Amino acid sequence: MDTKLYVIPLSHAAAAARLMLEYKAVRHERVELLSGLHPLFLRLAGFRGGTVPALRSDGRRIQGTTSISRFLDELCPEPRLFPQEPAARRRVEEAEAWGANVLQDVPRRFFRWALVREPGVLRLLARANRIPLPGLAAVMMKPLAIYFARLSDAGDETVRRHLAELPELLDRADALVEAGVIGASVPNAATFQIAPSLRFLLNFEQLAPLFRDRPAERFARELLPEYPGPVSQVFPAAWLDLGSLPSRD
Repeated sequence: MDTKLYVIPLSHAAAAARLMLEYKAVRHERVELLSGLHPLFLRLAGFRGGTVPALRSDGRRIQGTTSISRFLDELCPEPRLFPQEPAARRRVEEAEAWGANVLQDVPRRFFRWALVREPGVLRLLARANRIPLPGLAAVMMKPLAIYFARLSDAGDETVRRHLAELPELLDRADALVEAGVIGASVPNAATFQIAPSLRFLLNFEQLAPLFRDRPAERFARELLPEYPGPVSQVFPAAWLDLGSLPSRD
């Protein structure tokens, strides 16, 4: 079987697809594309869209984490990413959809917003892409960073809204862990979908107080002990106002 997974460095969505492939023990080649230019390379590889993760397997091309999870259960039925029992499957599908359609955009927008405003984050991306002279590369990548920030609506207003919503999002992730829908010992499509987004958020050092002592933090770190970074002081202190947030008992 000829299987290739196309990714870009630091992508939490690509990390989700990688975890699913590893769980299924599907042998594959990982193809790292240059961040910012990846839409061009994907189209040259025959994909219709310009987003990662993108999977090519024996001539079939699949993009997006939710499409990949279903394809992998079709390709390799065991071990399963979705439970067979209907109610359990519905819970996993609902959690996966929330992870893909709500949670996944939050760290993506935070990171793309930070790329435009903090040169150190651009240098981090340049190093992750193994570009020589990351300082110079960061300057050259700035126009692409601005373009992708606008494309994903990663502006000040959206970022401030997501920061305000983050405790509620983490409460939902905690509830899913505590209910046994997801977890390091509960491998399924929702587990692999949600963990990388939480782990990417953990790499923003200013957000650490929001995660402290939460099941969501332990879950994300167990699935992904290491993640490139960290991203240090990028958010204005007034946007965080962590002292006004309720503490978790």
